[in-house]
Amino acid sequence: MQAKSKKLIFITILLTGCIITGLISSNDKEKPLAGSSLLQSAQGAVTSKAAQAKTVRVQVSGAVLEPGVYDLPASCRVEEAIAAAGGLTENADSERVNLVRKVRDGMQIRVPVKKAERTSRTQRKSAQAKSGLGESASGKSGSVKAGSGRNNSIMQSVRINSASAGELQQLPGIGPALAKRIVETRSRGRFASVEDLLRVPGIGKAKLAKLRDYVEVD
Repeated sequence: MQAKSKKLIFITILLTGCIITGLISSNDKEKPLAGSSLLQSAQGAVTSKAAQAKTVRVQVSGAVLEPGVYDLPASCRVEEAIAAAGGLTENADSERVNLVRKVRDGMQIRVPVKKAERTSRTQRKSAQAKSGLGESASGKSGSVKAGSGRNNSIMQSVRINSASAGELQQLPGIGPALAKRIVETRSRGRFASVEDLLRVPGIGKAKLAKLRDYVEVD
């Protein structure tokens, strides 16, 4: 019995030692793997930042064929940025642009037009503005005349025996109160002639003389 007990104890100790040894070996293997994962993450971040640093975003405007915002290599020059925007227009003043300057992120590259072209454009705008003012003034003058013509036509056709108070107010010197008195006087007896307007309170010979050319008896 004692021999068997000793044998079991020996086997138990042996198995325990094997288990402990296996656990230690497993931990040693996992540590390098964890370190390798961290190293790969760091390398990925560095690579991403390096990739971002290789491109810049610039705006190209002015006398270029296709103005806009472009993503370009960080090492490129202004000349290459202009080429990306379709190149220069015919009226571009390239002498005023430093074509060999290196671009940077957020940079705006504006290509000016030639001085002669700017002067010509300014002159055209000035001429157009003056022409517009002239046409506007001419249009206003014509409309006033046309309006006067329409008013004269209305006044010439006013028939004092059938015109409403509103139509009578189109006559020179006739307001709402006097138009009302004309209607009231007419209701008591039609006007046989233009001179009968003298029956209306407020119409004298002077006012009748002004109305004579614009009224008729119907």
